[in-house]
Amino acid sequence: MIDSGTDPSRKLGNNDASHGQLAKAMTKAMTEAAGLLRAPYRALPLIQRLASDKLRIAFEQRHLYSYTRTMRKSSDSLKSVLGWILAAQRPDGGIAAYYSLLTGYSESYPEVTGYIVPTLYEFSRASGASSFPHLRAAERATEWLLSLQLPTGAFPAGLYNQARSADPLPSVFNTGQILQGLVRAHFETNRVGIRNAALSAARWLAETQKADGSWSGPGAYQDAPHTYYSMVAWALAELAANSKSGSPDDQRCWRAAEKNLDWTLSHFLPNGWVDGINLSGHPNYLHFIAYALQGLLETAILLRRNDAIEAVARSAWVLLRKFETNKFLPGAYESDFKSSHPFTCLTGNAQMSCVWLRLFEVTDDLRYLNAALKMNEMLKSLVPARGRRGVKGGVSGSYPIWCRYQPFRIISWGCKFFADALLMEQRLTRSLKATEIEALPCAS
Repeated sequence: MIDSGTDPSRKLGNNDASHGQLAKAMTKAMTEAAGLLRAPYRALPLIQRLASDKLRIAFEQRHLYSYTRTMRKSSDSLKSVLGWILAAQRPDGGIAAYYSLLTGYSESYPEVTGYIVPTLYEFSRASGASSFPHLRAAERATEWLLSLQLPTGAFPAGLYNQARSADPLPSVFNTGQILQGLVRAHFETNRVGIRNAALSAARWLAETQKADGSWSGPGAYQDAPHTYYSMVAWALAELAANSKSGSPDDQRCWRAAEKNLDWTLSHFLPNGWVDGINLSGHPNYLHFIAYALQGLLETAILLRRNDAIEAVARSAWVLLRKFETNKFLPGAYESDFKSSHPFTCLTGNAQMSCVWLRLFEVTDDLRYLNAALKMNEMLKSLVPARGRRGVKGGVSGSYPIWCRYQPFRIISWGCKFFADALLMEQRLTRSLKATEIEALPCAS
């Protein structure tokens, strides 16, 4: 995810903003590179990863059958990725945004910590008795998040230091993603304090929503409306669905979610392209396109809106065909799914696996399941099974790791979405096997 704090282009003209962004990028690169001087022991893992990606690019085969064989058990990969998340939890209870091969762990990131909480609980339910560390991690993360809530009910933008500043800026997207975590934490613990915090966040989101269903202005990234804020609508719909009380707060959440669904749906073009990502100074990363698809799909399922499910299916099908044809999804796109970018965004790949798996669950179309399983095989092959803390089990921003999206970083949200994809794969394939067993007597 892009840092949702203040953006320099708000205060500068276009040319000045471009120069400002370039200067910021150069300063960031120099600062991170200097990290090796402070911790030279990181040089070896960096060199190993660069060499690994270089060799893989030179020798990998992207033919039709590239990912049809299972080289590593999904259960092993899932444990490894969850192990990375546990190792990334900071002493304060928050999850680090990333592990940089140059500078090490970042500060805790409220936004990502929020939506990692449901993943930790989901893994705990799937794993049973051995899941205590994950339950404890979810509880610690929730307590830390509750300590950050602003008097308005919103949650702050940026990393931990920004969140703890004297005048923290509220963030619509962060609040929505933290709301996901609070909804799941309340479902698991039934704690009234968590429920009240979730309702307070939801009220703020509903109050700041524009009449057309979007969110823009203060609190929105770059002050602009974004279709990937469908992820916020999903959190609101989930809060109401979990409550089932029919209270005025629940009704308000349903209305806000449906208004955003309609606004987002109006930006889906007949060819599947999603307009309105609206990230000035950044390309349309697959990560944000997948956000828009996943948020709209999950909201549509909760609201029983077949028109929105069909719109997501059209877009997801375009990306499925590109993946099946090339065994590769570019990391960023121009309009109409055109791309000249020679890298892939692993987080976006994991999110697309989640979208395809959910579409399979809704439609019973095995082609979605087939593509998702192949995507998961590709991702498993790119997650290190060995290595030092911060590297083992981690999902890098880009492949190759030096490319444009979060270069030289292993990112917590990539681990979250890949874990979600593997958990969904596990659940759906078990269900398929059970169905096959039940069908055997009928076949005779």
